[in-house]
Amino acid sequence: MLGYLKRRYQNHLNEVLSTIKLIDIEERYDIHFSRFYGLYFAKAAKWAKMTPTQVSIISLIIGVIGGALFYYQDTLWIAALAGFLITWAGVLDSSDGQLARMTGQSSEIGRQIDGLIDNLVFISCYIGGTLFLIPHYGFGVLLLMIAAGVAHSYKAGLYEFYKSEYLYLVGKSPAGYIPLTKEEIRPTGDKLFHKIIHYINLDYTGKQIKSTTRTPEERKKMRELSRQNPEEFDPIYSKLNIRILFWWAWLGGSNTHRNAMIISALLGRFEVYLVASLIWTIGYIPLNMIQRKYDKKLIKELTDN
Repeated sequence: MLGYLKRRYQNHLNEVLSTIKLIDIEERYDIHFSRFYGLYFAKAAKWAKMTPTQVSIISLIIGVIGGALFYYQDTLWIAALAGFLITWAGVLDSSDGQLARMTGQSSEIGRQIDGLIDNLVFISCYIGGTLFLIPHYGFGVLLLMIAAGVAHSYKAGLYEFYKSEYLYLVGKSPAGYIPLTKEEIRPTGDKLFHKIIHYINLDYTGKQIKSTTRTPEERKKMRELSRQNPEEFDPIYSKLNIRILFWWAWLGGSNTHRNAMIISALLGRFEVYLVASLIWTIGYIPLNMIQRKYDKKLIKELTDN
């Protein structure tokens, strides 16, 4: 029986791994949890003839309800239910992308909607958790919430930036493409919905481009080197960036923030998360310095050869 379960586990894990664009940039938490269980939901959604957007909307509803329930964090079972719903929303966030690839429905607008939904779930968590704190700390705690939320947005943007750059440069995948300047970004349609998504994406991508120490000229040079000499470029880029990408994930990854929120809410101390999130933002400074050093080293090493 145990051997059978192990084989089933390994077969499913192998199937999960086969759906991943580039294993180098995947967090272990995602491989063994979010994507692992997300694939089950993606298969169920495919059987039910659901679209990736429908799965995304379900994820949004579940996540927003979970975030709102943080308001009742002084009741342990409700806080636990909130944590479960937010975690489930994170799993479904993986499912929609897996379903899109399984059914050939991947699109740029789908990727943008996916990012928007992730942000809306986190916003609901910030609001629900902070409203609980107002009777204890006054309305001034809203300023702490805003500061932590803004810091979270910048950290998450930088992590996604370097993750996407790795996917585009080493994985040669167009899914990782980020424009050199935000002027390159164009709406994906003419409807009001497309325009709203466009302006949100414009703001988010603009922050990414401004926050990184990697200049447009350096990014353009890296793309040239990646295309012209991938045999030499790929291993050097990977060696310099794969370890620091791990720390970018700890600084701004969704898993870090989501789990820290849940733990704080279970303790009935959401303010601990807000303060801790601001404190660990300091890690942005040394990481940016190291990233800058590595980028210069990469270009120098490859152009000198």
